[in-house]
Amino acid sequence: MSKIIVIVRTRDEAPRIAQFCKAYEDADLIIVGDGGSLDNTKEIAEGFSNTLVLDFPGRTQMLNGLWRNNDSEHVNWLIERANEQEPGFILWDDCDCRPNYLACQDYRKILEEATQDFLTLKRLYLWGLNMHFPALAASGASIWGWRGTQDFWTIDVPPAYDFRVGNTKITNFGKQCNTLELDYPYCLLHFSWDDPERVKQKVNFYRRSGLIPNQVHPLRFGGKLEVLPEFAHE
Repeated sequence: MSKIIVIVRTRDEAPRIAQFCKAYEDADLIIVGDGGSLDNTKEIAEGFSNTLVLDFPGRTQMLNGLWRNNDSEHVNWLIERANEQEPGFILWDDCDCRPNYLACQDYRKILEEATQDFLTLKRLYLWGLNMHFPALAASGASIWGWRGTQDFWTIDVPPAYDFRVGNTKITNFGKQCNTLELDYPYCLLHFSWDDPERVKQKVNFYRRSGLIPNQVHPLRFGGKLEVLPEFAHE
């Protein structure tokens, strides 16, 4: 099997970067693109034997003196760095999202046997550490990886991005691409709302920066909470 490269964006992710790197300890290389951390994110990441920590230079000025790393530019910069490694497969996610234990255990074997060019996986959006929002997961699977030979990129659509292969915009990987669509009990665990104080900070940043001026608290838009299913743990 040719190399599996994992890419991840970071900025002040000290509480999460170790767990992310541990989830991909079997990958050939984890490329961490740090967008200006003031905590010890980079030092923690550099403590793992299979990481390459690089500085992403992009800055986007926002309202009220705030700034951010443009999501699409950051991801595409990481894809460029991964392509330089001549990967067999690239796996990608945010630092606050990790595969569950079954996906961690099996992803190398899955990729070795895959004939498809893309890999998608369902994502569970957690509240705290043992609850989740089923309604958010019902929106469909998330792109998790792609074969290194694919001309795959993001398209900047603030506040986030869309995807393209070559010049073709991708709105449905299952229909438009040769995609392996993994289902439960494999899943991604999204820890974006694991800490109430961090949730408040994130909501306030979106509002004050103008990125999402009308951002509301996840408990208002996420729907009914349920206990995580048994398979959904690390």
